[in-house]
Amino acid sequence: MKFLKNLLLVAITLTCFNCDHLFEFSVYEANVKSKKKNTTVKNLKLLERIPVNSKEFKFAFISDVHFFYDQLKITIDDINKRDDILFVIFGGDIADQALLREYEIFHDIMSSLKKPYLTVIGNHDYNINGGIIYKKMFGDYNYSFEFNNNKFVLFDDIVWESEKELDFDWLTSELKGNTNFNQVFVIAHIPPDGDQFTDKLEQKYRAIMSENKVPLSIHGHTHNYNFEEGAVSYLTAPAVKEKAYNIVAVKDKSFTVELIEL
Repeated sequence: MKFLKNLLLVAITLTCFNCDHLFEFSVYEANVKSKKKNTTVKNLKLLERIPVNSKEFKFAFISDVHFFYDQLKITIDDINKRDDILFVIFGGDIADQALLREYEIFHDIMSSLKKPYLTVIGNHDYNINGGIIYKKMFGDYNYSFEFNNNKFVLFDDIVWESEKELDFDWLTSELKGNTNFNQVFVIAHIPPDGDQFTDKLEQKYRAIMSENKVPLSIHGHTHNYNFEEGAVSYLTAPAVKEKAYNIVAVKDKSFTVELIEL
C-alpha cells in the first residue's frame, strides 16, 4: 500500500512540473550528469575566493523547497539583489519524492544564484534512491567548512528515512577544540524538538551543543519560522513555499537573525 501511494505521489509531482514527459523518469533513476556532480566541492572553492575585509558578514539560510520551484526562483532572485549576503546554506528537502528530475530542477534553479551555496540533506531527500543521488550531485552527508575564522558544521540528522544511527561521534569530534574560531555554527535538517527525535536523542543533541558552546544551531523541516534564544540559540527556517528565508549576520563573537518575507 505504501509503495502504491508513493507511485501516485510521484505521478502527481511529475505532472506538476513536466506534463510533456510524465513517464520519462524512473523513480529509481540515479544517473547524475557529470556537470551536476560534486556541487559541494565546487561551491566551497567559490567560497574560498570571496574577499572579506571585516569580521562581520551575512549569509542566507533557506530550506524545504519540495516542489515549490516558482517560490524558490523568487527567493533566489531576491538574494541575488542583495550585495550584503555572501553565501547561502540550504537546509534540506531539496526534493519531495527524491526523483532525479526533482534534484535536477533544484540544481538548475540554484545555478542562477550569484553566490556560493552549500546544502545539508533532508528527510525527503532520502526517499527511494534520493540518498544516492544526493551523494553524487552534492557530496558527503556530514562535512564542515571554515569562513572568515568561523566554522560551519553540516550534519545529517535524519533518523527515519536514512535508517541509520546518527553519527554523534563525528559531530562531537568536529566541535571539539575549536576555540580558535570566532564562532561555530551547526546546520542540520531536523530540529532537536522535531518529530524524528526521541527525548533521548533531543537531550543528546542539545548536550553536545551546550558542551561545545555552539552559539547557533540552524534547522528546517517544520516549515515554520522559530527562533529560540539562549546560551545555545536554535533557528528553524520557514519553508520556501512561504516565500521567506532567514539572514544571519555574523559579528566577531555574536550574531543576529533576520526573517525576510517576500
